[in-house]
Amino acid sequence: MYKAVIFDLDGTLLDTLPSLAYACNSVLESLGHPQHELDDYRLMVGKGIPNLVWQMLPEACRETQHAEALKQYYISYEQNLFYELAPYPAIPDLLTSLHERGIKLAVLSNKVQEYSEQLIRSFFPGIFDCILGDSKDYPLKPDPASATAIAASLGLDNSEILFVGDSNVDMMTAKNAGMTACGVSWGFRSREELQAAGADHIVDKAEDILELLVK
Repeated sequence: MYKAVIFDLDGTLLDTLPSLAYACNSVLESLGHPQHELDDYRLMVGKGIPNLVWQMLPEACRETQHAEALKQYYISYEQNLFYELAPYPAIPDLLTSLHERGIKLAVLSNKVQEYSEQLIRSFFPGIFDCILGDSKDYPLKPDPASATAIAASLGLDNSEILFVGDSNVDMMTAKNAGMTACGVSWGFRSREELQAAGADHIVDKAEDILELLVK
């Protein structure tokens, strides 16, 4: 039985796509560029905010406007952090059940540390033992350093941890860290992407994660 679960944040615990898209499109509008559809952002997110802003800009403007667009993005996103934001179905019940069973819980995100903490503490107060976002202390996922640091902080071996996420970046992080990779089908990326990235399990609903932990 696994002794801990590391969850990705965006696309796994919370549907943050509307808030991310809103901030991006606000910046694009201010710079006079066409805006993207909501679903377009599914393939842009997951590798950190600087990469997201780079991807959203028209290719011809990326070098010259990235710094200004990134500055505007942080302002817009902070002002609209909770825009149309909600946990995925049954996630709160799952986390409560795992917490009550004594399973240690952590979040590992490429989202800025401050935002990661604010969202988790707002939606899931008192549940997580560790919240680690982009704080510049570790390389972004899929580098395994941050996942390994979480394991150490929990006093566990990497092999005792189930890593749950919605993207190839999450599956690669788990594999790189020697953890079991569990993909979720309700997030931003496809089942095919998760399979190609080496997912050990793919679940279709939150309750399926509990079943993996109590086998």
